[in-house]
Amino acid sequence: MSDLSTERELPDLSLNFLSATEATSLPFRDRTTPLWATAISLLFSLGGGVCLLAVAVFVVFFYDQVALNGQLILAPLLMLGTLVPILGILIFEVGHARALAGFRHIRLRNTVTGKAIVGCLAGSSLALLDPILAAPFVVGALLSWLLCSVAANWMRREPMWDFAPQEAAGFLSGRDQRAVELANAARADSALLDSIHKALALSGLTGGFAVASWLTATEVLNVASIATIALITYWSVDAFAAYFRQRSHADPESLGRAEEVIQLPPPYSADQDMADTALVVSHLSVHAPDGTALLSDVSFRAEPGAIIGLSGDSFSGKSLLLQALHAPQDLDGLTAEGYVALHGTPLWSRQARDAALPSVFVPPDPLSVPGGGAKNLACFAGAAQLDRARRLLQSLVFTADTVERIVTAKDVHHLSRTEQKALSLARALALRPYLYLIDRPEDGASESLLGALGDKLKSEARLGHITLIITENRQLLERCDQLLMMQNGRVIEFAPTAEIRARLSSGWSRFVTDRDLDNEEALDAWVCSQFRREGDEANRRSVCMIANEMLSVACQAMIDPTETDKTVSFEFKHFVGQCELRLVDRRLALSSGAMNKARVAADTSVEGERLSPLAKIMRDSLSVATDITDDGGHLQVTIKTYDPRLLETRKVGKDATPKA
Repeated sequence: MSDLSTERELPDLSLNFLSATEATSLPFRDRTTPLWATAISLLFSLGGGVCLLAVAVFVVFFYDQVALNGQLILAPLLMLGTLVPILGILIFEVGHARALAGFRHIRLRNTVTGKAIVGCLAGSSLALLDPILAAPFVVGALLSWLLCSVAANWMRREPMWDFAPQEAAGFLSGRDQRAVELANAARADSALLDSIHKALALSGLTGGFAVASWLTATEVLNVASIATIALITYWSVDAFAAYFRQRSHADPESLGRAEEVIQLPPPYSADQDMADTALVVSHLSVHAPDGTALLSDVSFRAEPGAIIGLSGDSFSGKSLLLQALHAPQDLDGLTAEGYVALHGTPLWSRQARDAALPSVFVPPDPLSVPGGGAKNLACFAGAAQLDRARRLLQSLVFTADTVERIVTAKDVHHLSRTEQKALSLARALALRPYLYLIDRPEDGASESLLGALGDKLKSEARLGHITLIITENRQLLERCDQLLMMQNGRVIEFAPTAEIRARLSSGWSRFVTDRDLDNEEALDAWVCSQFRREGDEANRRSVCMIANEMLSVACQAMIDPTETDKTVSFEFKHFVGQCELRLVDRRLALSSGAMNKARVAADTSVEGERLSPLAKIMRDSLSVATDITDDGGHLQVTIKTYDPRLLETRKVGKDATPKA
């Protein structure tokens, strides 16, 4: 990863919220590529390239002193001298690998770059002898750019394994995991590109030999220099081709990364005290490459110690929300924007120095790396961290034998799914972040494990830690203080768990949105989701039209500029032959005069006449009622609906042929 710098460093705030018995948190830092690694890598690469040129220089002395002048005694001395740059190449290559162990991509990238730089220096040096000697270098560089960079973009890359449909049916049925790995492996360069690379290098050899021979024939150069110039040209053009091939490939660091991450300014001023609001999520949106909104303007706040359950239909964006909160940089090809902060500190800033871990994400599929159970459990930290994680693991799985099997496992993938899940949950708890983001912990977990996890999350909540959890498990939902309901990438409600569950049990559903006509599309999507039967198009259309007019009524209410709560809510419930739609707005206050005026306009309206939103609601609804309660003004309408199944039954009966 490229070097990271942050405008605002993560403070040690999470350390202040740890328990008194465990006052330290395992420090973390984000993956970075230090500047010294790049500098050292280039120096090693340049050194190796210079040694390579030195070998070619010795060829001149061999040919001139031994072959032409017959100085046989110099042959062994020159041979020994040639060993010096050869050993230098070996030393530079081995030293490069040892000095930058673990930075393989940097070594490979800078080796190619270093050789290309040496090739440019060699061509410039030879041009000082005669400008014509630079011709093979220039032509080789131009052809390398044209064929290895431009052409590589349209050449079809070769797959690791080209399988037949019959073979696909075999390995996709689970019979051959290695075949799945080969089918998904990264594609290699086209064989044609490999051939072009070799042809360019050999052309450089031929061109250098031809130019040097011509200059020798014109008595500009010594015949002994022909081989040296040819070899230097060959190595240089080969380096140019390798460099442009590398430049034509996407940077491995950008693979699987987000297209763009835009951090918006905080939704509050610098002098506002946000100490009581631990987690702030403001205007978080995620878009696909084609502009499709996967998350739309998600905003909510969580207080210290909150346990929040995320609920909603499949594909509503719950998992994407957790990923976007924790690491938007990992959203492959997507664009994320918004503001996410923990006690005023942005969570999206990358951290290149040691700091306390602010959040941890536990995906449905447990994360693991090579190193065995103990190192995965303790995050490769010391004995103290392993002891803490082991105690937490014991409290989740209860049996010492299971703990020992997990800790001593040589390969975590050989553990059962439940054991891997227990390891990942214990590791997350041992890291002691201030924010837990847990996605479907019930996948692969036993009921006893989930019960123990719920107890641990309650304990963490008493310390002020926050949990966001996606789950359908009953015992985990019972431990949630609040539910965040999602639909189509939007938050439709965020309220106490008891309130939402009571309303859902009575058949009512709720949608919360800002008082803004721009939210009509989101409102329509919520209304349409209430009608899931085939043939419900007319129901969706009629209810959506009335819901949009109700939103217009809310937008017409007088707005106080200092008001912070600018949201309205819609509630919906099905009945036989009709449905109820209710608007709840703190600022809604419809007088009896306004209602009577709208009713008269609706009753006397003719087709094509322009009506107010309230009059349209009166015209298209069975009944309209208003009320004022503690939570604000209510506008409740009854809308006629039909059952498409009954219409289909009547149609079938009408079209049926009478029996003879």
